[in-house]
Amino acid sequence: MRILAVTGGHSFDRTAFADFVESLPGEATWREHPDAEVGPDELAEFDASLHYDMPGTLPEPSGPPEALRTCLRDAPATGHGYVILHHAIASWANWDEWAEFVGGRYLYSPGTVRGQERPDSGYRHAVAQRISVEDVEHPVAAGLPAHLDLVDETYLCEVFEDSVTPLLRTDAPMTEDVHFSTALAMSGRRDEREGWHHEPGSSLVGWTRTNGRSRLVYLQPGDTAATLGDPHYRRLVANALTWVARRR
Repeated sequence: MRILAVTGGHSFDRTAFADFVESLPGEATWREHPDAEVGPDELAEFDASLHYDMPGTLPEPSGPPEALRTCLRDAPATGHGYVILHHAIASWANWDEWAEFVGGRYLYSPGTVRGQERPDSGYRHAVAQRISVEDVEHPVAAGLPAHLDLVDETYLCEVFEDSVTPLLRTDAPMTEDVHFSTALAMSGRRDEREGWHHEPGSSLVGWTRTNGRSRLVYLQPGDTAATLGDPHYRRLVANALTWVARRR
C-alpha cells in the first residue's frame, strides 16, 4: 500500500509523528506544506492520503490550490481514499467543500454552516476520555478492544451526523463550560470562554463516509505523542488506511 502523509499549518510533535509514520502499513511518503500539494496524476500513484495538516487557516484564511480542488472533485470517480486525523478537519477555513467532504467543520469565528448561523468552535487539551467503538463489525474496528482510554484534545465543533456513519464516541463532555473559544484564542485570549456560548456538541469522534467510490475515515484523537504511540490507536489508523484503500 502506498500512502501519502501530509502535514503543515499546525504545530505537532515531529519525532512522535515520524515514529508514527514508520508504523503505518505499506510505504508512506511524508510531505509538508507548501510542498504537499499534488495534482491528480501524482495522487494516482498513491492508494490513500493521510491528512495531519491544517493549511489555509493561519495567519489568514486562504483558498485551496486548484490541484486539490480537482482531486477532491474527482475523488468520487477515482476512488482515492482519505484518512483525516485530528486538526485536519480544521483545514481550509473558507472552503465549504472540504467540510462537506470530511463530514464536519471547525469554525475559527462565528459563521454560516449549511445555512445556519453557528458560533465559533471550541477546544480543550489533555482530556482523559474513554472512547467506545460504536460499530464493532466495521473493518476499521477490526482487532480493537471495545474501548480506548486516551488523554487527548476534544473539539466542540460541527459534526454532520446525518452524512456520516458513526464509528467512535467519547464519554468526554462536549459542552461550553469545559471548552474554550477559538475566536478568543485567535484574538490572543487563549483558553478563555467569557461571553462565548455554544450548545452541547456531538460525542461522535470517529466516523466513516463515502463520496461516490471514495472512502473516508475521520478520527478526532491524535493530538499527543502518547496517542500517536498508542498501539490501539495505531491499529485503528492502519485499519482505516487499509479500508479507504480498498485493501479490506
